[in-house]
Amino acid sequence: MIRINLIEAKKKKKPKPLPVPVVLAVLLTLFTVIGVVYIHYSLTDEIGALKSKKTENDNRLRVLNKKIKELKNYEKLVKSVEKKKKVIIGLRKNQALPVRVLDEISRLLPDTVWLTSLRYTGKRVSIDAMAFTNSDIVTYINNLKRSPLFVNVYLSESVEKFVKEAGMAKGIRVYKFKATIGIRG
Repeated sequence: MIRINLIEAKKKKKPKPLPVPVVLAVLLTLFTVIGVVYIHYSLTDEIGALKSKKTENDNRLRVLNKKIKELKNYEKLVKSVEKKKKVIIGLRKNQALPVRVLDEISRLLPDTVWLTSLRYTGKRVSIDAMAFTNSDIVTYINNLKRSPLFVNVYLSESVEKFVKEAGMAKGIRVYKFKATIGIRG
């Protein structure tokens, strides 16, 4: 026997194709969300890297500032030592000259002349002295003028004076004089 099926077969409905603009909108939204998420994570990583680099640079800057401060202190110390060195060199250089001047003044001093005062200022010496005679004064001044250490020897004053000591009936005649002497070099 033959069977005939008169019932219609159920037809599957064909799904309607999605409209192209909707598909494009969904794809565009999906790509946009993916792009935004990617950019967000990459910027977050970059911000983290920049923050760590900033922290590292800040630490390095602190270390360098400490070194700069130490260097400035060292430079101050070097300047201080240089200044002290110059003072010491100047003192040594100037130390020998007063000794030579005093030695020369005393070496040239005749036995009949004695100093009462000596003032040493820069390149000039002023002396106050006494002698028994004017010729003793002249001898001393000429000795000073012949010395290679002195220049511009000038007798500024010579005064006759009588000096009395206790128990003496008559005073001793002496000549009080002042002279200025320039130092060569």
